[in-house]
Amino acid sequence: MKTKHIILTVVAVAAVVTAGAFTVRSMASEKAAKRDLQYTYERAYSDLRDSVDNIALTLDKGIYANTSTQQNGLAARLMRETSLAKEALATLPLSGTTMDSVSKYISQVGDLAMTLSDHVSAGGSITDKDFKTIQQLHTYATKLSTDLSNLKLDYTSTNFSSQFKKTAEDFTDFPSLIYDGPFSDHIGRQAPRLLEGQKDTAQGNAQVTAAEFLGLQENQLTHTADTAGGLPSYNFTAGSTRLSVTKKGGIVYSLENSREVTTEKLDEKAAEKKATTFLEQHGCKNMRLTYWIKTDGRFLFNFAYQDGKVLCYPDLIKVGVALDNGEIVNYDADGYVMNHTTRTFQAPKFDQNAAQKKVSSYLKVNSAKLALVPTEGLHEVLCWEFNCTGSNNDRVLVYINCKNNMEQQILILQASDTGTLVK
Repeated sequence: MKTKHIILTVVAVAAVVTAGAFTVRSMASEKAAKRDLQYTYERAYSDLRDSVDNIALTLDKGIYANTSTQQNGLAARLMRETSLAKEALATLPLSGTTMDSVSKYISQVGDLAMTLSDHVSAGGSITDKDFKTIQQLHTYATKLSTDLSNLKLDYTSTNFSSQFKKTAEDFTDFPSLIYDGPFSDHIGRQAPRLLEGQKDTAQGNAQVTAAEFLGLQENQLTHTADTAGGLPSYNFTAGSTRLSVTKKGGIVYSLENSREVTTEKLDEKAAEKKATTFLEQHGCKNMRLTYWIKTDGRFLFNFAYQDGKVLCYPDLIKVGVALDNGEIVNYDADGYVMNHTTRTFQAPKFDQNAAQKKVSSYLKVNSAKLALVPTEGLHEVLCWEFNCTGSNNDRVLVYINCKNNMEQQILILQASDTGTLVK
């Protein structure tokens, strides 16, 4: 009888444990589902912000575009960004007609882009009336960008609509319009030039290289999941640091230390010195500082390769310096690995004076130099880079193709106390 009681007790306990385990699994599953849903909303909101920022930037560039080639390119970007914005907006859990006015605005930008593209492709030109429309749309894009940036969304709440209400209200008076009818996106879409002819590296050898790069012993690193895709690599971790080494050639091309930086002891000049010294120590020669930003106690410097008189923007390396102790906490050489190669440059068919005549009259040219810039078609184009000031004090870079004397690209510099970004 006692034995039977013991058996029943064991069965009961097992049942409770099993039920408890099922409950834990169910709760974990529910938690994972909520986390995935939250991530979807966060991603959609981030994509919406990015697309709206790009729309505002492209419309701003449109004011300065002075040739049909550039105008057509900007129209194509607007169509792409408005499509992405609409997709992101549709993903967010907004009820009823909350963002109809914003959706209408985005649609009208896309309609304008398509109309202008067809008009320019047919041999027409953008009129003064068109430019006024672009300026009007840019004003609203800037407003929308600011509103979205100022939103403090509670991703744990399902009441997204009320949080977007103020943003939507700013567009209720948006008028109906009647129409008359950069340099890193290419990374990852081609074979890495620097690794051409290089042999495959064993994981053990790559780990030794990674350890030497960090100044550690090999056994202080942990080998994690490898990366496939266009740049196959081995990945390693050591504390808060993650480092990647190419499988072909065994070259370290990425380092990220996620530790928090709570104090700032170094200024810009001291941090820049740390970055340039680091590049020199690791064999990265003839790199020229282009731009920098300051964020979260770090300076992130962008360097491009200087080949004689030509600044090669495709060959990009980013170096991040912690301001508490000068430690290198970021190293991103994707652009350099994907693009660096031996090049031969022909003399420009059009000199600086001829190229400068193609710059918009709305811009004042401050300086000029030769630069190699990438195209969306994965080519490289030699250009004259003109550093300009716009009519509204925008800092603008205009690139004139040295071979055909046409506008190749327009970039707008955004400067602040935290650095300079190029868009």
